[in-house]
Amino acid sequence: MSKNTFPVNGGATPATTLTVRNLIDEDTGEIKVWVLKGLARREAMLTWGSITPRALRGAVRMIADLIPEMQCAWRQRHGLPVAMTTVASYAPARDGVRRSAF
Repeated sequence: MSKNTFPVNGGATPATTLTVRNLIDEDTGEIKVWVLKGLARREAMLTWGSITPRALRGAVRMIADLIPEMQCAWRQRHGLPVAMTTVASYAPARDGVRRSAF
């Protein structure tokens, strides 16, 4: 008997292009949506064992958490400004500023 050598994905997309490193286009800094969709399908099958809409939404949320950091890193690599905000958890009391009730 001969061994079946067909790839699982049907050979439509090489496995090396569906990586988190390829999520951001290095030339433009934009998100490659087709890579995001492919990674979401792979993650849904890996984590939940199906590609139901609920599993796909969860997988997209898991992968999309990395996107802001990756875009910030891309901007820094290309010498573009990055807006940073520092939030102090405890600040000295000031007159005229209402504190929350927490």
